[in-house]
Amino acid sequence: MKYSLIILAIIMGILMAIASCKKPEEVNVERVEEIQTYVPKQEDLAGAMKRASIMMKRLARAVEDNDWVKMDMWAHELKEGIGFNCVELYMFENNDIPNEFIMLSDKFNSAINKLILCSKEHDTNNANLEFDRIIKSCDACHESFNKDMEKPLDFIHLEKG
Repeated sequence: MKYSLIILAIIMGILMAIASCKKPEEVNVERVEEIQTYVPKQEDLAGAMKRASIMMKRLARAVEDNDWVKMDMWAHELKEGIGFNCVELYMFENNDIPNEFIMLSDKFNSAINKLILCSKEHDTNNANLEFDRIIKSCDACHESFNKDMEKPLDFIHLEKG
């Protein structure tokens, strides 16, 4: 009796699995392809730069206060905001990217990665050093960017005080 119940349960399970599966010819698959082209406007880059400026001020405060959690958080946000978003928008708007811009982007990313590491290790001296390197890389990039613009943007230069 015990074996017949087990066999009956197995047979019922197999029948339910077969019944719940649709045959390949019954499955309707629609292929939808939508290609969107995104053409950013100038205010997109300006907006990204403004958000990056706000993040930079918050990061400066976290570095000054040795707030390791906020330092890590704002460094990651800044890396995403400048390292990816602003750089991507700039590169999208300018077909001919100067090598200087790529080198400045690398310096920024290197400094921000080192700052993130310093925040994890609670390394005050090197955190201040890497933050200063971030500021220098930002200033150099802004200088290069303004050189390429017909009407230079007014960037806020952050100094630790």
